[in-house]
Amino acid sequence: MKCNKIVLVFFLFIINHSFSQTGNDNKLKFHSIAMGFGGFNVKNAYSEDGGVSFTTDIVLAVNKNLISTSYITGSEVGLLGGSTFSFNDLSLSYGRALKVTNWFYLEGYLGLGRYTQERSRYLVNYGSTVSFPIKINTKFYFNKKFGMGLNTSYITNKINNNLSVNLIFHYKFLKQ
Repeated sequence: MKCNKIVLVFFLFIINHSFSQTGNDNKLKFHSIAMGFGGFNVKNAYSEDGGVSFTTDIVLAVNKNLISTSYITGSEVGLLGGSTFSFNDLSLSYGRALKVTNWFYLEGYLGLGRYTQERSRYLVNYGSTVSFPIKINTKFYFNKKFGMGLNTSYITNKINNNLSVNLIFHYKFLKQ
């Protein structure tokens, strides 16, 4: 319950900061949506493990401020018997985009979220905690609206720090 309050305060702070910016276009608008898949790596108490991950992002924009709601989930791929752990991270992040060329953008985000990890093996940590994700997206555009890129996320938390790299496909609603 404490984590939910922290996320709510963080969200209200971002909204307040975004709307207090000067400018003519202070409206919250859909910026983009992205989905992708890839892999992740975590360091457990006794070893390093990894597996397959899936991510989705919904990004809103106010002026040049980006507000992202992200969901990353992953599971270890077990050859015999199934996975020994899986994780979920739901986060809210603030970011900015840098236009490198007409077809290439970099986006950086810092956020706050909720990390949950489950396990079926004794030596693997489990539970839920507050997370602090750092995310960098590289986006290549095939046309003005659609493209692909890499979503690199590092999720810091008390259970397991998690590095995830995902190939994403994205659709942009706004012109930049």
